Amino acid sequence: MKKFIPALKIFAVLLALTLAWSLRANAVSHLPVDYDEDDYLRAAQEYAAVFRSGDWRGLMNFNYRAEHPPLAKIAFGAAIAGNAPTPLLPDRPTSASPDQTLPRPQLTHARSLAAAFGALTAAALALLNPLAGFFLAIHPFTVKYTAQVMLEALPALTSLLAALAYLRTWRSPRRAAWLTLSAALLGLTAASKYIYAVVGVAILADWLWRARAENQLKKTILPILAWGALALMVFFAADPYLWPDPLNRLRESLFYHVNYSTGAKEVQEAASPFYQPLVWLFFSPYWWGRNGVFVFPFDPFLSLLALLGLPRLWRKERLFVLWIGVTLFFLLLWPTKWPQYLITYSAPLMLAAGEGFGTIFIEPLKKVIARVAAPKKSQAAGAVTGRNEGRRALPWLIPGLLAFAALTIFPLLFQFGISLTNFNTARADNRDMLARIHMKG
Repeated sequence: MKKFIPALKIFAVLLALTLAWSLRANAVSHLPVDYDEDDYLRAAQEYAAVFRSGDWRGLMNFNYRAEHPPLAKIAFGAAIAGNAPTPLLPDRPTSASPDQTLPRPQLTHARSLAAAFGALTAAALALLNPLAGFFLAIHPFTVKYTAQVMLEALPALTSLLAALAYLRTWRSPRRAAWLTLSAALLGLTAASKYIYAVVGVAILADWLWRARAENQLKKTILPILAWGALALMVFFAADPYLWPDPLNRLRESLFYHVNYSTGAKEVQEAASPFYQPLVWLFFSPYWWGRNGVFVFPFDPFLSLLALLGLPRLWRKERLFVLWIGVTLFFLLLWPTKWPQYLITYSAPLMLAAGEGFGTIFIEPLKKVIARVAAPKKSQAAGAVTGRNEGRRALPWLIPGLLAFAALTIFPLLFQFGISLTNFNTARADNRDMLARIHMKG
């Protein structure tokens, strides 16, 4: 059985990648245009014109919705550069309703790029934990916001890769190379959307925790400063809009968020309580109108598994619990409470869900298998080894079984259950709530 474990790992990663891509590709085709998509598609049109002209200096002159750095918008511009040019989308207020008349080929190509980033994120997470990769692949909120022309998909990928590269430094003799990669990925994350750089705070906290435990705090300061400086340099290099006037443009971009969070009309109308980020954890876009996109409202169940799995994840890899905690602390304090902010920590959240599933189901199943297949004293040692390897392979087999249950049996049972009830009023209320909440940020 041992020789099959690498193949099972590859299977788990490919399953997460395939499942994540198929769900997101379906969302690309069926989700209606959402708030912000017209803004970022307009930004992409400007960058696409730069790419077509071949005058790369234009990257320094454009950054529509300059409150956010341009890297993700530049990526969308590259995705639609091959499309036939269309008139530039109008400059509309941030409170305007979504424009459902966006040019479909451009919308599809830009969304597809986001979906590809989302699928790669699930595959990267599956390398660490196959169940977590599977859960991220099917998580409805993550499916939604990584299949639209939003800024979430690229920084969600780079922030996870920054964390994984940082962890690799403690398991590899090439520590400097992995730390360099981690810093570069953190810089790319900040150049895509500022809020995702909170992973850097979690990395720093974990790093200082390790240094203190090893009495190496003084020796750690210089590497931390070098790591942070490199991240800042990469951020600046990946944000060409800053180059002509770095301090003023950065100041305007950052201070916009302070003013927006306290004075924007849509924020005031939403009137979200401080604990709204916790509400989003146990809500699902499934209830906003399915449009053939979401199979089942997995979100609250995965969040419950994550809650149960946090202690086990802390023992295994403290960084991811710090990531969840630091991000939630910031989101609880920050006045803007849009649901897409959940994507800033959905990867570590799904790692915790994987650990929660292991605690509730896999470990008891292993014990049952061990009791049933307990070797008799007369059995050969090779048979014992075979059973042990079978138990080691079990976590890599579970995602395939879950995929079958999640996408076939579970939805059928759920649909049968709701067919016996009347949810029309609840769905109408949720549609009204979606119309009131302007998802800016």
